[in-house]
Amino acid sequence: MSAHPIRNAGFTLIEVIGAFFMTTVVLFMVMGIFSENGRQRSVATEKIRVATTAAAALDVIAQDLEAALFVQKPEGLDPNRHAWLFRAEGVGELGSTRLHFQTQNVARDNLGEHASTWVDVAYFLTEEEDVEAQESGFFASSRYTLWRWRSSRPPSDAARRFPDQDEPGAARVAEGLASFGVTFVDLDGATLEEWDSTYGTGENPIPVAAEIRLSLFQDARPGEADPGVLQIPGRVHERSVSVAMHRPVDVDALIATATNADGPGCATISDCADFDDQWFVDQREAGCDGDDELCDLLNSSTESCWSEVVSGWPSVANLASPQCEEL
Repeated sequence: MSAHPIRNAGFTLIEVIGAFFMTTVVLFMVMGIFSENGRQRSVATEKIRVATTAAAALDVIAQDLEAALFVQKPEGLDPNRHAWLFRAEGVGELGSTRLHFQTQNVARDNLGEHASTWVDVAYFLTEEEDVEAQESGFFASSRYTLWRWRSSRPPSDAARRFPDQDEPGAARVAEGLASFGVTFVDLDGATLEEWDSTYGTGENPIPVAAEIRLSLFQDARPGEADPGVLQIPGRVHERSVSVAMHRPVDVDALIATATNADGPGCATISDCADFDDQWFVDQREAGCDGDDELCDLLNSSTESCWSEVVSGWPSVANLASPQCEEL
């Protein structure tokens, strides 16, 4: 019986090289998948960051503008001495970059002692000074910080200057802005890039509406910027707002209303007599035909409700002006 040589079990060199090659290909594919997933996550995170920052900044500005108000100038007062102003200047590519006005957008639970819900606010930009990043070409252009300044009470004098970031009451609204601006709509529907209520008050001292726009820097994706530039300006975010109290507020009338707050709370007999008081005079001269109760009402005409005459003495009410029916 002839003897056969025993063959050792194992892989040939070709099989080892082939397995190594296949493993390398699979690893590269897996790494590519993980790399693409990571890139997509970074892009999504950056979009969320920019959108959230823009929305928060627009909310703050919109709430102040929506609650903006203007106190009517007293007759004969020099406009330059009037403390209530609506000013917007420093026009850039998107509109005014500096705003100063009064608003009643103050949370009542945060009011300090003797504070008011009517306060001064201002918005302005400062350029961010990151010298190393700018010299390295990290940004495509200048970056800005948007600031909001707020006083604790209404204005007491005509302050023509704008506050700065070092003053008490100044707080950052957003950083990393590429551009910012606000445009305004007047009573005639015209769009304006600037506003100054110092002289042009009339029936429209503040805008009836405004358009807020801003753009933030965001990470550049491959091919979106020159080599070495890592951040570029993103899309412009917009917010339109309406200014409900765009007509002047007559403080004297408000004080008169508050003074009479303890009155009858209704249309009075005097209100009716203001239209035509002949019936009122005739009744009093005739002694109300002997009706003492009616005379008591007429004698206290500023404190008695007209509805009492209508319900109790309809024949007398019919003698009054037809306009009294609307009271």
